[in-house]
Amino acid sequence: MLLFHCTKDAIEALTATHQGKTHCWVDNASLPEGAQPWGWQLHAVKIARRQVLVAMHGDTRFVMVFWGLKKGDGKTLLSMFYERVANHLVWMTADSDVMDGAAVRNMFDRLMRSHGQFRFHAGSDRSVQAHINEVVRLCRQAVADNDGAFPDDCEQAGMFDEFLNQGIRRVKGGDYFVPADAWLSACLRDFADFDAEALAQLHQRRRAQRQQAMAEQLLQAAKDRGLSPDDPAYVQMVQWLEHAKERVY
Repeated sequence: MLLFHCTKDAIEALTATHQGKTHCWVDNASLPEGAQPWGWQLHAVKIARRQVLVAMHGDTRFVMVFWGLKKGDGKTLLSMFYERVANHLVWMTADSDVMDGAAVRNMFDRLMRSHGQFRFHAGSDRSVQAHINEVVRLCRQAVADNDGAFPDDCEQAGMFDEFLNQGIRRVKGGDYFVPADAWLSACLRDFADFDAEALAQLHQRRRAQRQQAMAEQLLQAAKDRGLSPDDPAYVQMVQWLEHAKERVY
């Protein structure tokens, strides 16, 4: 069962009054007996005078941002949430070349059978909220850099999620990790029966992809500056790249 842990601001955002009657999606209804909650923390902020909801998966810190929702519109939030989950699974499995389209659909169907039902509960985790606050800062900066514009569609919003989830995070007492990797691994484990060996191979593949992307960006920067391979600055950049690769998670 999908369980949203809602901050006070999220509760306010999910509350609306119509024709004198107030409705709030947060009701703290009990979970069905035996239900295994899929916990996400939900927070709301105003950016450029519009409402933005931020949902972060508690275990992996994977985050999705929902832009410009109307106050009290939990129905649209849920629709967008499940659609975004499906899109991320399609995009991430394709990028990692771990399964074909049919297998991804089966994985999502299994996810929906487990978590198609939902609950909104009041409450929040301080550690998760600290990471959400950092996400909010990046959202505000992105809107400011784009003259107040929000993402135009689901694809743009999903691309911004991808950017957010490539940042390195750390939970107190644990190792550093990349939320995108952690969330994809959790989904493959829970909804596609990937074992530890397969997940380790996936981690190495995605780490190699990040190293390759870093190398391409650095070499393009050298090309843009007109550096030749025998230029001391070029040699120094290559040395820095080799050192940096060892620090890519």
